[in-house]
This record gives sequence, structure tokens and C-alpha cells, in this order.
Amino acid sequence: MFRYVNERSPRLACAILVSSSCIFGSSVQAGGFALIEQGGSGMGNAYAGASAVSKDASTVWFNPAGMTELNSRQIAVAAHVISVESDFSDRGTTLNEAFGLAPVAGQTEVDSGGAAGVPNLYYVHPLNKKVTMGFGVSVPFGNSTDYGDNWVGRYQAVESEVTVIDLNPSIAYRVNPKLSIGGGVSVQYIDATLGSAVDSGATCLGLVSRATVDLAECIGAGLTTAGVRANDGYAVVTGDSWAATFNLGLLYKPRQGTKLGLAYRHSIDHDLDGEGEFSTNPGLAAILANRQVPLFQTTGASADADLPPSVMLSIAHEVNSKVELLADATFTGWSSLEELRVRFDNPAQPDTLITLGYEDVWRFSAGLNYQQSDRMVLRAGVAYDQDPVPSTQLRTPRIPGSDRTWVSFGLGYKFGNRGQFDVGYARLFVDDTPIDNASESAGGTTIRGVYETNVDLLSVQYTHKFN
Repeated sequence: MFRYVNERSPRLACAILVSSSCIFGSSVQAGGFALIEQGGSGMGNAYAGASAVSKDASTVWFNPAGMTELNSRQIAVAAHVISVESDFSDRGTTLNEAFGLAPVAGQTEVDSGGAAGVPNLYYVHPLNKKVTMGFGVSVPFGNSTDYGDNWVGRYQAVESEVTVIDLNPSIAYRVNPKLSIGGGVSVQYIDATLGSAVDSGATCLGLVSRATVDLAECIGAGLTTAGVRANDGYAVVTGDSWAATFNLGLLYKPRQGTKLGLAYRHSIDHDLDGEGEFSTNPGLAAILANRQVPLFQTTGASADADLPPSVMLSIAHEVNSKVELLADATFTGWSSLEELRVRFDNPAQPDTLITLGYEDVWRFSAGLNYQQSDRMVLRAGVAYDQDPVPSTQLRTPRIPGSDRTWVSFGLGYKFGNRGQFDVGYARLFVDDTPIDNASESAGGTTIRGVYETNVDLLSVQYTHKFN
């Protein structure tokens, strides 16, 4: 869960939060690095009304209370394809003040996006008319970006891959015909691999400024200029963590054809452990070995990271036998990530403080279902999704998110009394995203540029009911 960045001195930064979101190129699906793609049937509505609809087993994730609406055992298997086009255009990336604000050599036009898939699996088992059990496997957070090792921002980020898997056993109880309640336990596993280039020239000159090595040694190694790609080293950090939290849900039916859903997911505290491995410039490695400077040595690192709580309020209203209207508002408490402190096992490396400044955000959506026939339902929806990054200065190249607007449509088709197939598509329109991010290392870089991002989402789901 960490990113190792070295420009003037080695640094490890918790990249699952500082710079990530999803298993899919700049995560721009649900604010920050959260993924809302937790069921295939909801994609066609832009997930409007998700905690109220409760028509298949994906309600295990969106609102466990909705499981009481399902009167037979069923399993739902979903897959989502997320295709991200995220084009970065440089607008004057420079070395920091210690190196005269010189421009960084490298690629100035880069696509950090790509395509990847996300799975979901849910099972619901009614025990009796009052109590229903459920279980879900989902991917609520993640990130994957790859700029290549020759772009101008390589000292802050080259590759990022973060995967979060959530196991969610749950239970629901029907209090009366109008009210149901539910809850569950989420057990999460996070795994991450993150890499960045190491500016060997900046590192050597930084050691000179602290009288750790002599300038003549840097001259002899050809390390007198910062930002020279031929001199770069590379740092890769891998890490993982297990943690647990809980979620609660309520489903209320004030009258026939109207359902209100309220779902809460508690924050989850991860104690992250990782290891950094380094490919060091030979000249710099020789200097460090000669001076017995313990830099670029494999070392452990740890950090505490609080993933945010969320609250979803939804409504589903049947206008008539054909039309159902859907809406919801979701609050996510991203301000839990105001800062991160990374601690190193190597005593030669001090703690690193990363300022995030994330803000709480809202997501609003509206949609409708049209019952075209007994077997087929047509869906459409729109959504507006805020991003928690408050400024261009706090935006990182690993997750250059911005506010986005969803437009989606889809359909569901029943096969007899037991099977249903759902498919949904969404296009996400993302605001152009400026970045002006200065590395916290005095010998680092300031990335200046603009991202132009578009996202296409395709979801499919098969639900099978048992006797």
C-alpha cells in the first residue's frame, strides 16, 4: 500500500490513498478511489435508487435490509469492464527550486489509462419469512495507472496497481410488512504494487548539500545534473493489509409501490505493512556503499489509513405497472484522509508526512425502469459525482480525479422463473483536470499539466434463483 519516491532522500508514501483508486486507470468511477460498480443490474440506472430497489442479490452490498424482499435463494454474478482514456498534456513540469526550476526531460503527452475488469458475487438465503442471510464478494476500492518510465512526472509516479477485496456476510430481519433492518461485517484485504523512478543526480547532490558525500564523488559518477533519465534508478513497493468493519441498512415501505432505503458503511482502519525494493544507479550505489549511507536498502514500512464511511439514501417509486422512478444521494466522508504518516523500519529514514486534504463529497443520481414486457425491463439514469481532491496543488498523478457526470442505460431479461440477465452501459464525462503538484522533497519535481479523461463502463450480471 505504499509508494516509494526518492528525489533528494528516500521516501515511502502510502499510495493506495495518496494516489490511487481502483484497479482501473485513474479511478474515476465513484469519487476518490472508491468503486460503485457493485452490481450489474444497477449500472443501467447509474445506480440510482440502489439502496431501495432490492430486486436481486446485489442488495447484499447496497442495503442488506433489502434481502427480505427476496423470497427464494439466489446467486448473482456480475462482471464490469472499465475502460479509461486519461491523456496527460504537460504544461511546464520542472525540477524544484533547489535545481533552478529547470524543465524535466521526458514524454510530455501520455495516456495513463487502460481497461480492466471488476467482479462481484452475491448469495442470498431466506431462512424463514422474517430472517434472511447473505454473503457478498466485491471490489470497493482500487487503482491501476502506468505512465511508462520516460514521462516528465516519473519521479512522482510510474506505475500503480491497488486491489481491495471485500468479504461481506450479512443478515436481515423483517420487523413488519413495512420495515426491514439489516447489517453485515466487511472483511477487507488490500494488495498494492507501486513504482516510481529515482532521480540519482538529485539524490547525489542532495547528499553533497548535507556534507554526507563530496562533490567530487558525484562528478566522478556523472551525477551532477538532476532529471537525467539515463541516470535514473527505480523503486518498487509492495504491501498488503487485512481489516474489518461493519455496515447497516434499513428499508421502509410507506405505501404500496414506494420504498425508501438507508444504508451506512462504517469507515475501515487499515494498518498497512509493506516492503521497498530498489534498482540503484551503479555510480550512486558505489558512493553510498563507500560512505556507508544506508539508503536504497530493502526496508519495511507501515502506515495507518482510514478508508471513509458512506451513507446512501434512496427512493424507488412505482408510478404505474410500467414505470418506476429512482433517485438517491450518497455522502462519503473522505475528510478522514486529511494526512498520512508513514513510518520506516530503517532508523536512518525519518517518518514521512503526506498532506492529502481530501474533502467530504456527495453523489446524486436519478433513473427509471420501464417494464417493456413481463420478461424485459429497460433502464436509464444520470448521476453527478464529486471528487474529494480540493485543489490542483493536492492532486497527484496516480489519481488525477475530477468531478464527473454519468449517462447510462441498460436492460434486464428474465429466462423463465429462475434466471435473469442484466446488462448496463455508462459513459462518464470528466471535467478537464489541471495538476500543479509539487513533491514534498526539496529535490523533487513540480508536475504541471492537464488531464483529459473519458470513461466507458460496461456491466453484465446473471442472477439464478433456486427452489
